[in-house]
Amino acid sequence: MNTAPVARVLIVDDEYYFRQLLIRLVDWEAAGFEVAAEAEDGSAALLIIGEQPIDLIITDIEMPNMNGLDFIQAVRKLNSAAKLIFITSYDNFSYAQQAISLGADHYLLKPVDEDAVEQALRTIRAQLTEKWEAERYITRLRIKAGDVPEPQAGGARVQKRQSSGTALIGKTLAYVTEHYAEDTLSLQNTASALFVNPSYLSHAFKKETGDSFVEYVTNVRLGEAMKLLRQETAEGEASAPKIATIARQVGYKDPFYFSKCFKKRYGMTPNKIHGGSSSDTY
Repeated sequence: MNTAPVARVLIVDDEYYFRQLLIRLVDWEAAGFEVAAEAEDGSAALLIIGEQPIDLIITDIEMPNMNGLDFIQAVRKLNSAAKLIFITSYDNFSYAQQAISLGADHYLLKPVDEDAVEQALRTIRAQLTEKWEAERYITRLRIKAGDVPEPQAGGARVQKRQSSGTALIGKTLAYVTEHYAEDTLSLQNTASALFVNPSYLSHAFKKETGDSFVEYVTNVRLGEAMKLLRQETAEGEASAPKIATIARQVGYKDPFYFSKCFKKRYGMTPNKIHGGSSSDTY
């Protein structure tokens, strides 16, 4: 008996009517698939991938905001092993080359041919089934050896999705640790450095850590500032210029704003860490 799960499909295309055409074009259930979600651009699609397991992505290349190639580059950075079909109106050799480099399983031209789509789905379904059977076999061996506990139903796929999100947040935390002292550090340039969409990163970061990106960066900066201020205390009472220097060292150009953030976080101004002046100037 075939116990392979139904494969989940995400369709990404900025043309609403094309998405509906594709949904109605083939018998997805008979092919062993279900259309789990649809999105009008890569940014929206990344949010979906962060929320649910996707086995097959069918995406257009030419889309506003984030085109299909950039979208798949971001997906691969998340370590997603989803199968991939590119569909495009352009018979462009350069597009085809890039699609292949991103691991595209099929590259189809609009208007789509029903037979071509069904053939692509049959091939991908066979590949997915083979992969899942291999994963189950390996899991059974590890359970028998006592390496892993018996998984609950669907546990392996949930764990895979969580590990992808955790990997991204791990990279984000490492990036913040390396760059917190730069006053230009932002969600946008962090997302750019990690090749992900800023909205997706913001959503995933909050979900994994419980803090917004800005809250986390602020806590890191102020925590480092506290360490530096205590170090200054051990060496002698700090002056206002020294505190201004510390502000710059943890990513604040404006020492007055630094003092405001510090007082909000710790209930006292930086000067009072040194037992110095009671003035709240800094």
